[in-house]
Parts: sequence; C-alpha cells; structure tokens
Amino acid sequence: MSALDDLKRDLTKLRDEAKVQVHLGTMEAKQEWEDVETKWKHFVTQVGLHRSGADITAALQNLGNELRHAYQRLKKAL
Repeated sequence: MSALDDLKRDLTKLRDEAKVQVHLGTMEAKQEWEDVETKWKHFVTQVGLHRSGADITAALQNLGNELRHAYQRLKKAL
C-alpha cells in the first residue's frame, strides 16, 4: 500500500467523522464543509494519477495534508 493510499484511508475516516459533526453544526461549519468537499472530490479524482510523476504525487500529498487539517479543524470547532 502506498503512502497516498494510507493518506486516503486516513482522510476518509476523518471526513466521515467531520461529516457527522457538521450535520449537527453551524452554517459557518457547513460552508467550510462544502469548500473542503470540493477539494476532497479533486483529491479522490487525482489519486489514481499519482503514478504519472513525482510532481503530481507531491501536489496530492500537499492537498491531502490540507484536507487533513481542514477536517481536524472542523471536528474541533464543533
């Protein structure tokens, strides 16, 4: 299993946890959720391309880390 696969698995868990909390949260949290979901969809779409080159892999790692921080921020805010 690659590092990106591990990252995707971790992000899926964080996403599921945050999704439940956002459902019960404020409008501000719901807006941030929508913004993060756009990035999540991009990440999931691009994960399969990580074998295309180091630049794409680095960009996906950065996006994955950004998603991780956003989901953690959402969980803490609620």
